[in-house]
Parts: sequence; C-alpha cells; structure tokens
Amino acid sequence: MISTRRLKEIILFKDFTQEELEKISTIMKEAFYPKGTVVWEEDSAEQGLQIIDYGKVRVTRRTKEGKQILAVLKPNNFFGELSILDGRSHSASVEALEDTKVFIMTKADMDKLLAETPQTAYKIVREMTIAICEILREMNDKFMKLVDYVWE
Repeated sequence: MISTRRLKEIILFKDFTQEELEKISTIMKEAFYPKGTVVWEEDSAEQGLQIIDYGKVRVTRRTKEGKQILAVLKPNNFFGELSILDGRSHSASVEALEDTKVFIMTKADMDKLLAETPQTAYKIVREMTIAICEILREMNDKFMKLVDYVWE
C-alpha cells in the first residue's frame, strides 16, 4: 500500500484530508517498468492514470516522419489522464527512459470513487483539469508563434 505521506507530495492529492488519502492509498496499485519498456502504444486500450513515483517516461505520437516527442515526464508527473476520464484508447505512446515506478488508478477505480465519494473524485478531476488546461495553453501559445512565423 502506498503511504499517505507519499500521496500528499503528489499535486493531484495536495488538498486531500487524511481520510481521503487513506481511501486513495487502498485503491492505487504499483507497477515497475525497466528502462526501455513501452508502457503502452498509441491507440491501446485504457490502462489507468499513472503517476510517476521515480524514473522518467517519454510521451510520443506517430507522425509521417516517425515519432514526435510530446513530453518527458518525471516524478510526481502523471499520464493517462484523458483515458481515465473518457475511457477511450490512449492518444499517445509512453516509454520508460529510466527504471520507473508508477502508481496506477484505473477508470474502474475512478468510477467507483465517483460513486462512493464524489467529493474526493471531484478533487482529482479538478487537478487533472488544471494540468490539461496548462498543456492546452502551452499548445495554443506554440501554435500562435508558428502562425506568426508563417505569416511574417
């Protein structure tokens, strides 16, 4: 079981009460990916929200030229947030760049949490939404810089 003290260090759980942390610690699972392991491929079935305890992963998408790196994630970062919300397949591939340990919450776990303790699930969704919004803002800024460059 993951310690509640460790969970409190993760942004998704920063505002959780001790009781909420204890609930989360009972549903989270752990997994280990040796360096070079493909965690999942783009378009693979939902495999849960994964939070990096230690290590690094690279997130990529296929392009005509090969793979485009979207992000390199490190401890306390998370991935799989879109699939845990909508249950759809993963929109990107993930590969371990180092030996990596993660904490996993599946969509089924999230749905159960939503049914049993909606306030706790809401807190997780709120923090994931904030992170997704940050990524979207960064993408919008990059897109507008590209548009400005093309039109100069």
